[in-house]
Amino acid sequence: MNFVKGTAIRKHPELKQSFFSLAKATFQLDFEQWDALGYWDETYCPYAFEVDNKIIANVSISIATMIVDGQAYKSVQVGTVMTDPAYQGKGLSRQLMEKVLTDVANDDIIYLFANKSVLNFYPKFGFERRTQGTFTIKTKQLQLTPTDIKKVNIYDEKARQLFYETTVHRMPISTTLGMLQNENIVMFHALTQYMDAIYYVADFQAFVIAIEQEDRFQLVDVISKHPIDLVALISALPIQASNIQLCFTPDALRVPVEKGIFHDEGAMFVKQQGTIQYPEMLLYPYSALA
Repeated sequence: MNFVKGTAIRKHPELKQSFFSLAKATFQLDFEQWDALGYWDETYCPYAFEVDNKIIANVSISIATMIVDGQAYKSVQVGTVMTDPAYQGKGLSRQLMEKVLTDVANDDIIYLFANKSVLNFYPKFGFERRTQGTFTIKTKQLQLTPTDIKKVNIYDEKARQLFYETTVHRMPISTTLGMLQNENIVMFHALTQYMDAIYYVADFQAFVIAIEQEDRFQLVDVISKHPIDLVALISALPIQASNIQLCFTPDALRVPVEKGIFHDEGAMFVKQQGTIQYPEMLLYPYSALA
């Protein structure tokens, strides 16, 4: 059994394919197209053990910039924690986590999202649970004046390049909690679960990721190189639902925002680094989850 990391996996066809296979078997994640189109770079770094060119355990990190209360911090998101069933129970995830935490000891914010089966695992490494919030706007609070929007075909090379380039140079959607320099993660989502939910709003020079289901309009992200009046943009969308769910933490808005507690079977965990305190009751952006 050998330890391998980063480009040793990304540049090795057999190891990379094994990594893809384990991710698909464990989480139903498909990294192949994302990689083939060139969006896997050094900001997504797997730490793994391999046996005979087969990845048997992995812990990955995604490096980005997090904006919290207007301040920029180097952030590290831990994810894709997985072990081949044949090698479970041997402490491999623990060993890999220790290697990760040694490497990122000087970074500002370390965090992850755990499913219900491992909620007791991460506190052993100094991670603390955080309660996330929810943010909802009643559509009746807005004066809707829909403008023309264009659905984006993310598989069209020209459209995809414009979306990517805008994401690279984006303004944060929120200075309360926003993510920058994480375009590789945004592109993964754009190519998978949000591929049919991307629109361009020309009047605002902005891309919008949004899904409307029954009586709920999910605003996943707004991506623009320019500052956006979020209320004005939302009011320009052709919304039929009576509730608008913001899938991120908004800054203060000029319309009422209903706040609640985010409930799911898992949890967010943050490792305290230095004097930085990650606040409670924020909502980490859906489009930045790794």
